[in-house]
Amino acid sequence: MVGFTTAAHRHEARALELLQEQEGIVRPLVRAHRGREVKSTGDGALVEFPSALEAVECAIEIQRRLHERNVAGAASPIQLRIGIHVGDVESRDDDIFGDTVNIAARVLSVAEPDGIALTEQVAHHLENKLDLPVENQGLRGLKGVVRPVPVFRVVLPWSAPAQTAPPAVVPRLAVLPLRNISPDPRDAYFADGLTEELISILGQVRGLRVIARSSVNHFQSGQWSLAEVGRELGASAVLEGSVRKAGERLRISLQLVDVTTQEGLWAQTFDRRLDDVFAVQSEVGERTAAALRVRILGASRAALHRPATANLAAYGLYLQGLHLTRSSKAGEAALATDLFRRATEADPSFAGAYAHLAHRLLGSIGETRPAREVVPEVRPLVEKALSLDPESPEAHGAKGNLSMQGDLDWAIAEAEFRRALELNPSDFEPRTWYALLLRALQRYSDAEEQLRVVLELDPLNPSGPSLLSSVLRLRGSLEESLRVAQTMLRPLVEPLEYHLHLAYTYFYGGRTADARRELDQVRDLGPVSRSLDHAVLVARLGEPSEVRTQLEAAEAASRTSYVPLLRLAVLAAAAGDRERAIAYLEKDWADGDRGLWFAYQGLGYDPVRSDPRFVQMLERMRLPTSAPFYRHGRVS
Repeated sequence: MVGFTTAAHRHEARALELLQEQEGIVRPLVRAHRGREVKSTGDGALVEFPSALEAVECAIEIQRRLHERNVAGAASPIQLRIGIHVGDVESRDDDIFGDTVNIAARVLSVAEPDGIALTEQVAHHLENKLDLPVENQGLRGLKGVVRPVPVFRVVLPWSAPAQTAPPAVVPRLAVLPLRNISPDPRDAYFADGLTEELISILGQVRGLRVIARSSVNHFQSGQWSLAEVGRELGASAVLEGSVRKAGERLRISLQLVDVTTQEGLWAQTFDRRLDDVFAVQSEVGERTAAALRVRILGASRAALHRPATANLAAYGLYLQGLHLTRSSKAGEAALATDLFRRATEADPSFAGAYAHLAHRLLGSIGETRPAREVVPEVRPLVEKALSLDPESPEAHGAKGNLSMQGDLDWAIAEAEFRRALELNPSDFEPRTWYALLLRALQRYSDAEEQLRVVLELDPLNPSGPSLLSSVLRLRGSLEESLRVAQTMLRPLVEPLEYHLHLAYTYFYGGRTADARRELDQVRDLGPVSRSLDHAVLVARLGEPSEVRTQLEAAEAASRTSYVPLLRLAVLAAAAGDRERAIAYLEKDWADGDRGLWFAYQGLGYDPVRSDPRFVQMLERMRLPTSAPFYRHGRVS
């Protein structure tokens, strides 16, 4: 009940009269729609219904009756906020408990007075069943809920009109890692690679959002209920199953399950020859889209029915490469590069293998190899992939990355990233690269928009909230940056990393005492002497010894092995050695990685930021020089 507490302070007896009148209107309507009032919450109530539709129909009737009462000239209006969620609950002593109850209470807080707020799960249940429009309100941060929640509203006749083209309810699908039940455990790569392929293929179906592999990998063990998977990933449906490979025979068992109702939408076992695997993938895509009521049109249909390669040996190498790409074991991720290369040799017409090989090589720039070695090797691979398959989202993403890292051509990079996302809207990787590009160009609002989608697609990957928090602090939205770190990033990273992130954020906002407090937390948690970020921040707070030690060690290492020149430059800058820093940056421009576009907004460059030579480098890269770094006292 809106305003009850204030009304009670002013005139308690009148407020209680209004509360009793409200209950006299609401309770008969709840009973009429088969609802059960679980308990009163003082100025509100927790009510349980047999179905989402009945709950919403009851809510509409309640708001209609109250609206009629209010416009009829009542001395004091009665306004309710109503929030509705659907899911499992635990019943005990005539009460109900669980996350479903908590989320319903939280979504209530974003409802308008006289309004009805719904979670996405409820909105799915209402499709084609309600006469009134249901409008997508976008992602909302709810108190006590780690990730933003998609919120909808029922557009009541007397409320503000719906958008002229309200966003559709987009089903979100989680493809869980397929279990390997092959006789040979070494065939685990096949199930793992096939999972990756299904995510990629289904991601190209427009009107469907597919959760990224890096998030679904958290459920590899299979010791999670579907309700827990759906809640953690924000998924409305889950595709799960197993793969058995024996020689040239395959048995792939799959089922698609609605997370909310726990009902199977379809299930099938495919007993096929190995060379029929592409037909199985196409059929899975068709059936999944149909079950989720997503129409497959044009390019999406072509993508479903376009086999990756006719060469099974090349496809086997490719799947092994996909499998190792996600490995954290030393050497295995590097082996993936060799497997993709061997796949292109086994089938020179395999566009996907060329694209993934290009991605792997581009990822080594500034990490293990300089750009001057990588870019000439990658360029023909990207051109080959696009010539073989002009509609390959992976190839367009690779070209965007090449244009960004190798050519510093922001316009082409942006066009290629946008094309990759048109072809596969669910691919979080080009979307993340695109956000990095937008951040470098100081288009912070556009970067935030892309990163909000990344959080939907890859909710358990810490890079999304970390990047979003950085964009918000660069924009000057310090409190929002902190909120993202505290609610989204904290559960996904180690405490040491979390407190260091907060220290950076506070320093960006000029709150040095808070930054020092967080650094004390970092030191209490363990050794951080090898952390570049820690050394730079401590130096900016007036203690340069650690960064000088790191600079000496990095310079010594650079005499015998590859050390990125940008690392030497930022250490020199943070240590207060302006001339050495500028010299390293000039050398990086001449024959290095030219990665200043990525890092120039960082704290470490503050001591050289006002140097005309530094500004000229930014101009040479066609980067904005009207940066907001001077707003909070970071640079004098």
